[in-house]
Amino acid sequence: MIPARPTRNWPLWIGVLGVLAAMTVWSAYGIGFSASELACNIAGGTRLIEESWPPDFGFLPRLAAPMLETVYIAIIGTVVGGILAIPVAVLAARNLTPNRPTWFVDRNFMNILRTLPDLFWAMLFATAVGFGPVAGALALTVFTVAVISKLYSESLESIDMGLPETIRAVGGSWLQMIQYGALSQAMQQYVSYALYAFELNIRASVVLGLVGAGGIGMILETQRANFEYERVTMIILAVLVAVLIIEEISESIRKRLT
Repeated sequence: MIPARPTRNWPLWIGVLGVLAAMTVWSAYGIGFSASELACNIAGGTRLIEESWPPDFGFLPRLAAPMLETVYIAIIGTVVGGILAIPVAVLAARNLTPNRPTWFVDRNFMNILRTLPDLFWAMLFATAVGFGPVAGALALTVFTVAVISKLYSESLESIDMGLPETIRAVGGSWLQMIQYGALSQAMQQYVSYALYAFELNIRASVVLGLVGAGGIGMILETQRANFEYERVTMIILAVLVAVLIIEEISESIRKRLT
């Protein structure tokens, strides 16, 4: 027998939608949004699209080296950041951290990393080590630690504590408990998070290049500043293809892990 569908609370739904609509209008007013100004500027947007098409395919060979540099930056940021994220995630997991003060300090450290955007870290490292791919790699390392440590700590908090407690009960150290009883249970999730971070880093490295942190973003900003919109479109298409390829590879790896 098919169970009856639960009746929807229409007054509640209407109330929620009304609140969301009111908040949207209020926010639009706060930022000075004007529908009339937007309509007047449509012509400028149309002209920009016309100037951006067709892409300058002759510019494509010059994108190989910057795109490869972008991949290098993303790989370094993902590998180094992924390794550093493991101890940060362990200490942030309530069921694995040695004590509450350690958990408190580590948790707030994670919050600081997530609060500051990747562009801030890129500008900071660009000032410290100079403009170029090294600054981008360092910025993405910090960004990766922030992403993976948060997700992985939540996975570690949901593991079965039977095995870790058994290891401790037979005289195993805290590190042995973590290595053999905890990390192994959530390793599949860790690999998935690392692949997800790599995808994010490919996109982020393009943006970081706009502030001088290396990669294809630097050449993108140069062409935009010179009003070479056909080349800008070509760069965007090249990045899109690269991201789609990386996503397909990551997705195939995830399916093999499940």
